[in-house]
Amino acid sequence: MAEFQIKKGKDLKIKGQAAKEVVELPFPSTIALQPQDFRGIKPRLAVKVGDSVKVGSKLFIDKTNEDIAFLSPASGTVEAITRGAKRALMEIVIKTDGNQDAEAFATFRAEEIARLAKSDVIKALLSGGLWPAVRQRPFSCIADTSAEPKSIFVRAVNTDPLAMDVDVVLEGLEKEFQAGLDALKTLTQGEVFLCTAPDAKSKVLTEAQNVITHRFSGPHPAGNVSTHIYNIDKIEKGDTVWYVEAQDVVRIGQLLLTGTHPVEKYVAVTGEGVEKRYYAKTIIGASIKDLTAGSDLMGQRCISGSVLSGKSVGADGYVCFYDSQVTIIPEGGDRRLLGWLVPGFDLYTLSNTYASAFVPRAEYSLDADTNGGERAIVCNHLYDKYVPLDIPVYFLLKAVIANDIESAEAMGILEVDEEDFALCTFACPSKTEVGAIIRQGLDVIQKEG
Repeated sequence: MAEFQIKKGKDLKIKGQAAKEVVELPFPSTIALQPQDFRGIKPRLAVKVGDSVKVGSKLFIDKTNEDIAFLSPASGTVEAITRGAKRALMEIVIKTDGNQDAEAFATFRAEEIARLAKSDVIKALLSGGLWPAVRQRPFSCIADTSAEPKSIFVRAVNTDPLAMDVDVVLEGLEKEFQAGLDALKTLTQGEVFLCTAPDAKSKVLTEAQNVITHRFSGPHPAGNVSTHIYNIDKIEKGDTVWYVEAQDVVRIGQLLLTGTHPVEKYVAVTGEGVEKRYYAKTIIGASIKDLTAGSDLMGQRCISGSVLSGKSVGADGYVCFYDSQVTIIPEGGDRRLLGWLVPGFDLYTLSNTYASAFVPRAEYSLDADTNGGERAIVCNHLYDKYVPLDIPVYFLLKAVIANDIESAEAMGILEVDEEDFALCTFACPSKTEVGAIIRQGLDVIQKEG
């Protein structure tokens, strides 16, 4: 075991932390699966409006690899299929019946999972709909079943603003978590690395077997997968590394032990824009309305994920597949008369513009306003303060914008994901979407092979 103290980065002290109590919500009336949550796939529908589905029924598949199927998290009826520009498939909405009738898949005893062949585990995860939970670097897309990963990372620590304490939601799931770890171990000839917080106390994490545990402390992004990979098993050109979220490791174990497609998920309901903040026990694809019942969301920004790297989905939206948090914050945008003259004792500042820099508060109220418009990027060291990897961020951006792929690769673009630059976007005085530019570069490299 090793402990890593990350020094670069920043913790955003904002209002709206969820209480560390798990609340089991009523079964949602509707849920949705959104194909755009899965990078790099070309979805083909397997259902139409009005079809009846069970838990584990195919909703759509990937045209480029038809073995990868995306299954229904609930039994019921297909209520709507939404398309966007150029008929892109946006979401499949299921009206649930509450019965949770389920398809049956292969089952295994706990003691035999570690002895399974890699091909048998892949087959089980593909048929049971959990292969999409296994992602790969570079590109942060669904793992290639034919690849040989040099290692697999399990993320059991999250340092995003208001993020969930993974310790709390894993409590009591030792058997399922270990079964999932044993299954992952069969997928690589390298090591499985379990990355936790330094104060992790749950036996699920502290007594995990057949893995190498490392602890990460420090400001965000100490909990990002890129930070873990960079410090433990750095990606070189041609390498492939897989990674899985801790909750998905539990789901992998549940699938293999029970033979049913597992759909249970814990979601942290956070942000000052919602009245009740807690850890919700629900299912995949739950709606924002179900999670925030009783709160008035008028004038609020509803985000699936964190304020830094989440996606705005609206009050009528649904939680994205990989997210375990929703954040509700004020929309903002109000103009202040002579706002530049306000001393700002209660306003958040990174650049010591306001008096709050000298009289800091424990928590600040932040809204979705960018407080300015986009303008030319100025070359400075600001970005490098928030990225704990040895990457010249400003020059990497220039290379991507100039479509200089060779230089971008030489500077380490294949080691990162757009979420690693969320703090850069937040701090940027030019209001540049730094992460979006990085994603643009990654997409070009992936497309061109």
